[in-house]
Amino acid sequence: MFSKKALAKTLNTVENLFFLGFAITILWITVNSFFNGTWKSFRGMGFLEDITDPINKRIYYQVALTILSILTTFFLLFEMLKLFMQLNPFKEFSSKMPVLKLELVSLTLTNKISHLLSRMGNTQFVKEVFRRYKTNFLAKVFNDYISKLFIIFVYIEMMPYFRQFALFTIPNTWYGWLYAYLMWELTYWIWHFLGHRVRLFWCLHSPHHAPVEMNLTVAWVHFFAEGYYTAAIQVPLLMIFGVTPEMVAIILVIDGTWGTFIHAGEDAFKNGRLGILERILITPSHHRVHHARNPLYIDTNFCVLLPFWDWLFGTLQNERHEVKIEYGITRETIPTSFIDMYFGECICLFKDLKETPGFINKIKLLFQPPGWQPGSVEHTAKVVRQNFLKGREYLAKTSRDQLFSRTLIEPSLAPTKTGNP
Repeated sequence: MFSKKALAKTLNTVENLFFLGFAITILWITVNSFFNGTWKSFRGMGFLEDITDPINKRIYYQVALTILSILTTFFLLFEMLKLFMQLNPFKEFSSKMPVLKLELVSLTLTNKISHLLSRMGNTQFVKEVFRRYKTNFLAKVFNDYISKLFIIFVYIEMMPYFRQFALFTIPNTWYGWLYAYLMWELTYWIWHFLGHRVRLFWCLHSPHHAPVEMNLTVAWVHFFAEGYYTAAIQVPLLMIFGVTPEMVAIILVIDGTWGTFIHAGEDAFKNGRLGILERILITPSHHRVHHARNPLYIDTNFCVLLPFWDWLFGTLQNERHEVKIEYGITRETIPTSFIDMYFGECICLFKDLKETPGFINKIKLLFQPPGWQPGSVEHTAKVVRQNFLKGREYLAKTSRDQLFSRTLIEPSLAPTKTGNP
């Protein structure tokens, strides 16, 4: 029988081997496609053709998506290259070689390989690569093989059924598309909000928040079963609200492309802001706030492209220079463990169910917010944030608070007179 320590070490070794294999493959395909597309652009093909062809056909949204896709790939490669330059693993290589040769001279071939791998694994660059990217790459591969085909099947099967209950038909006009996207964002906000405020759903959503570093690969991290839960909420509502399956198909592409872009980390896009567009779009800065575990930022900014519903429902939170973002979830995690990142909250829920007395309390534990315990709500995100904001309400102030104060409606987080402007 394996001891727990030996089993954990074996699982970690297997994870590391899978990560190296998949990371090399994915990066090779990404780099090759990027430079191939760039080179072909000089001859009027490649990325240039991908942009000009939709313009000629007047499919302008495809132009925007193509440019976003190119930028996303560029940012991913840029942040990895920047990390390599910052932590150059070949620095002082010539001075280290004689020492390494002396260490290897008396070892067998197997031990030499083991020693070399150990030395490589202990370099700062390799450690940082594993900390930032390992679990994200593994989640991408895991989800690509397990969930994508099933999720597509769920959408295809559900949409025709619920379409028959549509209250009305949306015209194929610019305002029809705007309405369709706002309905998409509304249904997205609903499932996303519940994913943070219902313990069972948080188990499905938490892997996306587990990474302790923000970068574009975080967009790949989703629990394989989360798509069924999101589809169960979004598809019926969208069909009933008159959004057509064809619109959903296009919106999914827009949502996925922009949703990937806003995960750009500080290494790729320093402040993450888009100037005046900050007021009308969800930007990387907004989404960094969403991924933060700070009491001020927790459970805010649930939208993807348009912050309208966050603004309306009071969940919009701008990044504040007074509060530096800390990424991850509130419990202690092992950043390089795929098992802990992907299944950790499920394991925690299972343990809490065993320890919680009473059948009713066990049911409540499933559907109450994370941090809830029988008779106690002090560790829930809502209460933690409210306690943090006492005397600092100005940190959460938005235009919504100003509007509501003028109309004599008291918002829950209205700034007090003691707050600084």
